[in-house]
Amino acid sequence: MTTTAAHVPVVDLTDHCAGRPGALTRTAAEIGDALRTVGFVSIVGHGVDWDLVTEIYDWAARYHALPLDAKLGHPLSGSSMGYNPMGGESHEEGRPSSLNAAFFMARPGSARNRWPDDEALPGFREACERYFLAMDRFCHERLLPLYAVAFGMEPDFFQRRFDPSLATLRISHYPPIPARDGQFGIDPHTDAGFMTLLPSNPVDGLWIKPDVADGPGWFEVHQEPQSFVVNAGDMLRRWTNDRFLSTLHRVTNRAGVDRYAIPFFFDPRVDTIVECLPTCTDDNDPPHYEPVRYGDYLRNFMRRNYAPIRADA
Repeated sequence: MTTTAAHVPVVDLTDHCAGRPGALTRTAAEIGDALRTVGFVSIVGHGVDWDLVTEIYDWAARYHALPLDAKLGHPLSGSSMGYNPMGGESHEEGRPSSLNAAFFMARPGSARNRWPDDEALPGFREACERYFLAMDRFCHERLLPLYAVAFGMEPDFFQRRFDPSLATLRISHYPPIPARDGQFGIDPHTDAGFMTLLPSNPVDGLWIKPDVADGPGWFEVHQEPQSFVVNAGDMLRRWTNDRFLSTLHRVTNRAGVDRYAIPFFFDPRVDTIVECLPTCTDDNDPPHYEPVRYGDYLRNFMRRNYAPIRADA
């Protein structure tokens, strides 16, 4: 494991993906160290076809270039995925709104998905579904066993809790708009779920703030080429009794060009009861949280953070 200048640990998955002896245990230990100390890890040697990533970045630009009326025809709501326009994210009263717009997609085939007309953007849906399924498969086959072993559990511990996963693809646009004081592309926040994967971006803008003593404070992440920066969310922190971090992060676009991002949120089934793992508690460190059903936690998170969903509720 090495560290970039931005202090995000870099873990190479080549041996793990090849199934070499000892690689699962060794790589899991490196992942665990990163999540305990930073809450973010950069993974290389992952084996994901990078052409899929490049393709979705291209579709992100084409989608967000659609006329606003075409995107407002499939809005994000309490019952459906879709488009969340600029200003659609919640913010504290008196603070300016975040400078981003985003399209949300659930699992292919979900009745919650809403799409632009095929005539307006032919091929968009199929490309999103290809990318979604590739990332879902990668998380299941490569990352879940690493996480389970990092937590002292059997490699298949998480499989049934993510069968199927409650995964979400978000296709975000951060236009080159000057920010006011206290305004960001996305406000400082932690993610609600288990893990989030961000492929390396040609335009920087991600900042993180690890919650560790004598930490560096806020710093900008400069990603490795063809890597994924993976961060833990609140559910992972609850499952591990605060031993693994759910780190504050934000986005600021100061590049003077459009910035697109395609985070993939990989979360457990809605009926999963998240409670402290037996390997993460002892007589001197009892569970810090009551068990929670993930679907209930996520519903409350979405209502707090997205105005259209709160309005529906």
